[in-house]
Order: sequence, then structure tokens, then C-alpha cells
Amino acid sequence: MRTSVRTLPIRLPPLPGEALDSWLEAMARRMDTALGDVLLHFGFPVRHRAGNQFRGIPADWTIVLDEQQTNAVAHATGTSPEKVAALTLAHYDGRALHLSAGGRAVSRHVLWGRGGGSRFCPECLHATGGRWQLSWRLGFSFACTRHRRLLADCCPHCGRVPRQRPRSGRSVPRPELCGNPPTRPTRPFSAGCGTDLTRASTLLLPPGHPVLMAQDRVMEIIDGATAAFGPYRTSPQPASAVLADIRALGIRVLSDLPTAVLQEQIPADIAEAHLSTDAVSPHTGQAMERPGFMAPPRAANTAVAVTMALRSLLEAVREELTQISATSIDSWGRGISPVLQSVHLAALAPSLRPSEYVRYRIMIETPRRPTRTTRDIEQRARKIPTMFWPPWTIRLAPPEGTHARALAPVLAALLLIPDSRTSLDQAAGLIGDVIDGTEVSRLLQEVDDLPQWPDIATALDRLADYLGANSTPINYGRRRLLDYTGLLPHDRWLEICRHTEHHREPDGANASHAASSSNVSAACPPSLPPTTWAGPTVQSSGRRPCGSPRFRPLNSRTPSSRKPSTSWPHTTSTTSP
Repeated sequence: MRTSVRTLPIRLPPLPGEALDSWLEAMARRMDTALGDVLLHFGFPVRHRAGNQFRGIPADWTIVLDEQQTNAVAHATGTSPEKVAALTLAHYDGRALHLSAGGRAVSRHVLWGRGGGSRFCPECLHATGGRWQLSWRLGFSFACTRHRRLLADCCPHCGRVPRQRPRSGRSVPRPELCGNPPTRPTRPFSAGCGTDLTRASTLLLPPGHPVLMAQDRVMEIIDGATAAFGPYRTSPQPASAVLADIRALGIRVLSDLPTAVLQEQIPADIAEAHLSTDAVSPHTGQAMERPGFMAPPRAANTAVAVTMALRSLLEAVREELTQISATSIDSWGRGISPVLQSVHLAALAPSLRPSEYVRYRIMIETPRRPTRTTRDIEQRARKIPTMFWPPWTIRLAPPEGTHARALAPVLAALLLIPDSRTSLDQAAGLIGDVIDGTEVSRLLQEVDDLPQWPDIATALDRLADYLGANSTPINYGRRRLLDYTGLLPHDRWLEICRHTEHHREPDGANASHAASSSNVSAACPPSLPPTTWAGPTVQSSGRRPCGSPRFRPLNSRTPSSRKPSTSWPHTTSTTSP
């Protein structure tokens, strides 16, 4: 390329949002000069029939210019290099599309990138004398919000997408005419197809149409660094992540959503355009083999996919598509944001098992798939007693139907489930193996039917977070390994009874020994399983059954002691080993 470029005798500023090729054609037409002469003046290398990619020549100059080319165009036209660079698709790189490693092509497998070509608004071309917008080349562009029209996909005569290849440089360009190679052999190649694209017919949309609002929202996402609307309000995401979410949901709409549901959710005009077959566009059939995995070939298809994706659609999808599960989102595409994963899990909440409800933390604002490692869960288990802390057991026990003592080991096991992949059997083993996963599951299903279940799950989740962020004064994992058989020998028990002038049966020594072991170890007494050791039902109202060694009557406490404590929930009767 030449090191210096003379300034042009006539300068024509680019329109806001105009594409580079459109601007270059407009300047050539203004100077009544062949397009090839203008490109040579800027020092652009001459294209050959093959091998251009090996010479660093992109398929379209509108994709990207190198620094030297950008500076040459800026100097010759009196425009800043930043404005020149903004006329290329590199302006959207990392937001609405991804360029290849060499930067010379648009990746068609990411963010609905279009390898070439442009949609267009016939009225915009007519109003501007054939000036083309850069955004029309994006896979997420489907409507003109100024003229309230769906964008046209193809030339109405030749049926091919405009600007798939560079326009001939041998003639003065007429950008409002189709520049695809002529279909009639008698027409000169430099003249192209020659169809007036300003006369193309497209669907006119009424004011306030959902498609127009969806297009405005998408362009707002693309033009901004982050998106903070709807579910992204509490966790703003970069534009590329939000567009990846829209693409993922759009794939589900185009490939799996039944026609009847689609027709109920969107206006009839766009539904009819989406479901119709376009005889002039043979390329649409091939793209429909895997709809949505690449940029939809028609503006109507894209409009439906994006409009539905931006609405509260996931619940309808869940009801209609039985294959959706907590892990099905893994196949929806790359780059999905954590916000969409949260929305996906929240929509599945009614169909999740109680353990999954806790595992995926459905009760919080942003549910998520488990992230804790096995080591994290083992460390959490060392902070949890086999028999859940009595004050918290009483607070979380339902008013009736479930023994608090029977619920205690279940709550302890459940405390290992939030944000973990630990099974119920593994959780039961980690907290002392006094129950198994089947027992945990049975009692969990009973509690799941209670109106208090969401509050119980929320409390367990917050306790799990607390245990992860704080140390505890007692290592319950170590205590579970200690031998308590000599804690209260039978002879010592009889001696205590004689000194206190109480006469107890031998069974009383066994029960007291068991209770003492439990108080120190925070575990179920070794001689009795929790379901039989529970004794009479302990109500959360605070009534204490006779002979219960672990619970004090709540009516002996101050009112404030009945509220959940914000400090560490350990019992005062236990001390660190």
C-alpha cells in the first residue's frame, strides 16, 4: 500500500450507523467515478479470483480494516480514524458478533454471526438514496423501528441476499439496485441483477408491536456495555452474554415450541410470516434443518425467536417441552449467562424434588447449579452435629405431624445439600450415619407438603452460607469419633442415685447414660435409633415431654429467646473437646 494518500476533491460524511461499503459507494457515485478507482485511490489491494485470504484481504472490506487502511481512508476523506473503524463490523466485535482469530471473517457459530450479506429496509434505501446501515448485517437485526417494517431478506427478483460479495468496481455504483451477479446472460456482469430494492415489499407493523419493542431492546443491549433490565437488574451482564441467552432461548423457540403455543404467544401477522414458506428463498430450507443454531435466514424467524426470548417465556416452554430438566440448558449454546441459568432453575421449581429445591437454592433470588467441592462439604460436615442444634430444631419443626427428635438428624443431613452434589445417602453418612438417605427422603417429602417448607429451606440455605463463611467452636466430626462408653458407668449412676436419695430402675441408668452421651457428643444415643428415641411429639409451641433430656420448656425462656438467633446456634451445655 502506498504510504501517502491524497485527499479527495469532494468529501461526503458518512451517515450515522452507515456501513463502510455503503459510504465508499456513495462517495464514488457523488464523484461519478467507478468504485474500483476509489478503492485504488485509498490503496486497497486488488482482489483476485482466489487466494485473497492468504493476502490478508477480507471477503468484505466492511468486516475490518487494518490500521494503515483505516488511516488512509481517514486522511483522504477528512474523517477521524475512530469514525472510519466504526463503519466496519469490527465495531461490534465481542458484543453482537465474534470475528475469527485472524479478524478477517465473522464467526457463524457464535451469537448468530452472519458470514456475509445484509438485510435492508426498502423505505430507508429510498429516503437516503441507497445508503445501507451497518446494523442490518447483524444476525439480531430484523426490523426497522423508524418505518415500522420487517427488514427484507432477499432481492425480490433473483432471490439472493444482497451484498453477499463485493460490488463490481468497473462501474459507477447505484447502491439502491441489487448488485448480485445477473441472472440473465445478456446482462453485463458489472450491471449486476439491477433490481430496484426500494420497491421490495415487507411486512408493515403497527405502532407498539412486540417485534418493534424487541428490536429496540436488542439494539439497546448491543449499544450498551452491560444489560440491567428484567432478571439482569440485580446482576448486570455484558451484552455478549445477554445476546447468548437470547440466542439460546431463540433456539428452543424455533426448534421445539409447538405451533399452537407460538400462535397464542405472538401477534398473528408475525406468526403467519414466520410459518409461511418463501418460494424465492431456497436457502431457507437448509437452515431450517437445525433452526436457530446459526443465524436464522429470514427476518421473520429472527423476530419470532427474539421476541419470544425477551418475554417471560420459559414457563410456557417448560410446560410444553417435557425434556427440559436442570441440566438440559447445557445443550442450549455457549456463553450462557448465570442469570439465564437462574431463570431456568426458577422456572423448573414446581417440578423439582425437595432435595433438588435445596440443592439448587431455589429459595434465593439467583438459584444456581452446585459449585461446592467434596472437600468443602466435608469441612461443612465437621461443623454440624449429628442431632441438629435443639434451638434450631424447635424453630424449624412443623407444628404437628413430625417429631422434632426424628427431624433433627434429617435437618443435619439436609444442611450438607445446598450448593453441593452430595447425595442424601452421602450426607447421612457424613453427619454420623444414624439414618440413611431413604429416611431423609421420606421425612423430606412429608415436610415438603407443609406451608412452612419454603421458610425451612431458606433457613437451611442461610445456615449453610454461615457455616461456609465462619469457623465454629466445636469440631463435631472429631466428636463423632470419640468413645463415650465410659462416660457414666452403671456403678457411678447408682452411686449418684444413692447420694441424691433417688431410686431409679436399671433402665433409668441406660436412658440417662444415653442422654449424657448425646449431650456431650451432639449425636443420637448409641442404644436407640432417632425414630424411637424421639419419645412423645415435641411441638414447636415449646411443650416439653416428660423425660426429654435435651429440651427445655420454651415457657421458661424470655420472649426474645424464641426468635432465631443471629449468632452461632450452638447449645450452651456443650463445650469444645
